[in-house]
Amino acid sequence: MPRVWCATLGCDKNLVDSEALLGRFVGRGVESVSDPQDADIWILNTCGFIEAARRDSLEAVEELVATKGGRTLVVCGCWSQEHGDTIREMFPGVDVVAGVGRFDEVVAACLDAGAEAASPGDTSAFPLAGPLVGDPMTAPYTGIVERPLLTPAHVAFVKIGEGCNFSCSFCRIPLIRGRQRSRPVSEIRAEVASLVERGVAEVQLVSQNTSDYGRDSGEALGDLVRALDGVDGLRRIRLFYLYSGVVAADDLLRLLDVPKVVPYLDLPVQHASPRLLKAMRRPGAERSSPDFFARLRRERPELVLRSTALLGFPGEEDEDVSLLADFLAEVEFDHLGTYRYSPEPGTASFALPDRVPDEVILDREALIQDLQEEIALRRMQRRLGQRHEVLIDRIIPADMILDEGLDTVLAELAGDGDVLPGPEVDFAGDASALAVGRSYHFGYDVDGVVLLPGAGLEPGAFVDVEFAAVTATDVWGLPVPTTNQRNSPGGTAEKGRRKP
Repeated sequence: MPRVWCATLGCDKNLVDSEALLGRFVGRGVESVSDPQDADIWILNTCGFIEAARRDSLEAVEELVATKGGRTLVVCGCWSQEHGDTIREMFPGVDVVAGVGRFDEVVAACLDAGAEAASPGDTSAFPLAGPLVGDPMTAPYTGIVERPLLTPAHVAFVKIGEGCNFSCSFCRIPLIRGRQRSRPVSEIRAEVASLVERGVAEVQLVSQNTSDYGRDSGEALGDLVRALDGVDGLRRIRLFYLYSGVVAADDLLRLLDVPKVVPYLDLPVQHASPRLLKAMRRPGAERSSPDFFARLRRERPELVLRSTALLGFPGEEDEDVSLLADFLAEVEFDHLGTYRYSPEPGTASFALPDRVPDEVILDREALIQDLQEEIALRRMQRRLGQRHEVLIDRIIPADMILDEGLDTVLAELAGDGDVLPGPEVDFAGDASALAVGRSYHFGYDVDGVVLLPGAGLEPGAFVDVEFAAVTATDVWGLPVPTTNQRNSPGGTAEKGRRKP
């Protein structure tokens, strides 16, 4: 039986595409494996959103070409969608180059060498001379339901739509992915029901523009969320990529009233300077005031807010960054991601004058990150002593802690962050397992984690935990004895994004 391995670069929407592609292979009798050395087919699903992502994609292809040996190598995704011919010219060792959504064609290229492609109307023969790239609006996003998960077995990203109708002046998404196409409520509900039957307890709803869901189909985000709320066995629904100001506060509050929707909203603002927001062409920006977020928090004090900020947009001045800092200080987001402006050909902002020097952008990003760390720590400290239900994502066994040392394990978990035990918490790190989980405050793979003693726990368990110590990003907790703790089917915490 042939075996396939996939590495994913970029966002969670891309991860769902990787799972969908792997599902197509599994449907043809191919085994999906997590170790690249065990695979006959390697797939790299690339990101091409900004120049830094394209560099990462290029470096990953170089590494795979150098080590693939006799394997079949597929390079697909966003970078390939726009630069397929370049990839083909640069890397003769890549066997198949494909754009976004070409799942059937990729499978046919790998399994049916010399046969016709599986997509209707395509008579290309394999092996391929040119890339499998077409109009993104024609990409058939099917086969998402039956797919192996590249997340722990109890949590899944669910893509509810594809493309975006907005035209933010810095963003290439409509060029790469096309305009908004919402998946039907009935199809998404069937997908989630299937996932729950396999042990999924939490779904994270993602798209390029979740606020616009259903605008093209006549359905609505509220319809979808209420339908998913009716799926027996599902415990958590988490919402990402909502445009503040485009969706009204009343509508968000109604979504939060749905029982299985956790009080957590991802609302990317990008900036707070009216002048820059206008130049960015951010829809609804004039309604994204501190009052908007204050209303949400006033009605739902437990609400966790996540956002992103873009630094270094052309023409940005120190006064604009001060406006952003004041805005953040007033709103107090629990989680804030920052990224730097990248001049992208084909976008409206590419031709704008007054580019901000890289060193200035770095300084401004550091300033905002330092401010956000203070805000996040302050909000986390308010939760000390509170008790929350935590979903366990991963167990780090005691022998690993003994071999590597607790400090090393924590450093690997933290990445660039600061994850250290509080002085009043004794976790007996040299003798017991460590559990890594999330309360409703944290989205999977995007925010921090809750760390607690892991003896007797397993992935997929829900545990009542008291928050005993915090950093700006993470929590140390202690399990609270209760008769209500429940276990759901476990799984591994491999993220499916490893390089060989």
